[in-house]
Amino acid sequence: MKERINYYSDCLKLSGILSKPDNAKKGSNLPGVVLVPGFMATADAFFPGFADAFTAAGFVSLTMDFRGFGESEGVRGEVIPYLQIYDASNAISYLQSRPEVNPDKIALLGVSLGGGEVVYIAARDRRVKAVASMVLVGDGERRMRRFRTEQEWATLMQKVQEDRINRVLTGKSKDFHGFLDKGTDSVLVMPPELTSSLKDAEQVEKEKGNKTTLATVDGWLDYKPEEIVDKVAPTPILFVQAEKDELEADDADRLYNKAKEPKKIFTLKDGVHFDVYGKRTDEAMKPVLEWFKQYLQ
Repeated sequence: MKERINYYSDCLKLSGILSKPDNAKKGSNLPGVVLVPGFMATADAFFPGFADAFTAAGFVSLTMDFRGFGESEGVRGEVIPYLQIYDASNAISYLQSRPEVNPDKIALLGVSLGGGEVVYIAARDRRVKAVASMVLVGDGERRMRRFRTEQEWATLMQKVQEDRINRVLTGKSKDFHGFLDKGTDSVLVMPPELTSSLKDAEQVEKEKGNKTTLATVDGWLDYKPEEIVDKVAPTPILFVQAEKDELEADDADRLYNKAKEPKKIFTLKDGVHFDVYGKRTDEAMKPVLEWFKQYLQ
């Protein structure tokens, strides 16, 4: 059973999709999970297999439209990690308000960019009782520099500096591409073999397309979940990585090594980054469900 819901964060009306078992009702006392999607994703486009797996296992889950995406209010297309972390933290409060949910049994699953954002949330919010981070981005600056030359990076940083001044004078950030296979005009650079078949465009609002803002680049510079992952303990954290992740490389290994117990890492053998979105979702979700059941049920 799915329903479109609304809640407020930073005075903005945000939207999401609540998924729950058909027999869920007031007083069911079910565990809840906030699903934190990746870069420029919406609740409608975020692969439904994640929520469906939780529903089948007896969890209530909430998939978010971050501010600026889907049916949520906010600056269209802008992806500022620390603001998304704030929105996801408020999504926990919404889940706790639901009569079907046990407010003391809340977990987080983050995928890609969301995989790092859940680390920040769990490190500072003890309402979170278990967390799973899948094919995560562990350092925003490192990810943006990947596949760029030094000159391309210098050019991008010059654009960011100019935009900082423009923002304080006009209140607006210049439009920018979210992802391209070249290094100077987008937040993320994708290998050419990926951009030809990438379905991210389907995950972004139709009216915005592949456009975000230069403020997004600026917001990613200080996004470094690997610097705070050691603060997640004693909350149990699971990392799910793809062995041949062409985008995030060894980010999960880095964070796992810095995290404290209880922790676990699962490797999708021969997997690549986008395998978790459909092709091998069931395989990737199996350790997540086991982890959450261990600590929430």
